[in-house]
Amino acid sequence: MVSGGLKKILGGVLLWTTLSFSAVLVDKVVASVNSEPILESDIKMGMLYYATADRKQVLDKLVNDMLFYQFLVGRGLQVPPELIEEAIQNIARANRTSLEGIAQELTKEGLTLQDLRRFLERELLATQGLSAFLEREVKVSDVELELEKLKSGNVKVVRDIELLVIDRKDEGKLKATFNPEKPLEILANEMGLNLERLRVGKGELVDDLDKEVWKASPGQLVFAEDKDHIYIAKVIAQGELTEGKSPEELRQEILLRKIEARRQELLERLRRNSFIKIIQ
Repeated sequence: MVSGGLKKILGGVLLWTTLSFSAVLVDKVVASVNSEPILESDIKMGMLYYATADRKQVLDKLVNDMLFYQFLVGRGLQVPPELIEEAIQNIARANRTSLEGIAQELTKEGLTLQDLRRFLERELLATQGLSAFLEREVKVSDVELELEKLKSGNVKVVRDIELLVIDRKDEGKLKATFNPEKPLEILANEMGLNLERLRVGKGELVDDLDKEVWKASPGQLVFAEDKDHIYIAKVIAQGELTEGKSPEELRQEILLRKIEARRQELLERLRRNSFIKIIQ
């Protein structure tokens, strides 16, 4: 079983750094997780891949990845070989080299393409595979989305209206033509006027019209006037407009937070229930 989320290639790429290792690598076991070994070659590959010389940081990451890897393999998930090969090709392109070039650089560090394949298999499954697995378990409810909107303070109540603006000089024509049962679009055509369709927030219309629009119920006609114009508006609907981030962006942010929280919970549980031995 291969999760659809694994079809995305890992965003990070292997960039060769100035880290220097001995050309002769003794591939000893440096740690084990539930009796499965983490090798010296894994450490050195991690230091290259994560571009860090912090050996302890890399080892901690490899232990966590091994826990997630074992968890997912136990549930039937795996990384297809073609995805690993595609990731290696992406690494080569990012470094402006070929597969042979990557192999030569690895050889200088006492590593092989097989070491890289083994490393990527765990890395891909423990990152993208885990995210895809958790995403199936984690959902964002409408209530959570509404609360996020309120917390962000970017929710604006709006009304969709139809608006007809009549010059004061056409008041007589309006009285002869107006019928409350007649759609505003027909009234506008008969008077040779344009019917405006607007989405407005409170306070965005002229004062008298704004008050009437926000007192009315959806479907209701309202009237207002000033010394130059007569306004007829119909309230079509009321809704909410999220300014800045869209509802989908907010939903994705909530989802990512929940996935990360779930990942941390899972990691703590796996650590409690696993036998981890650091040999170095």
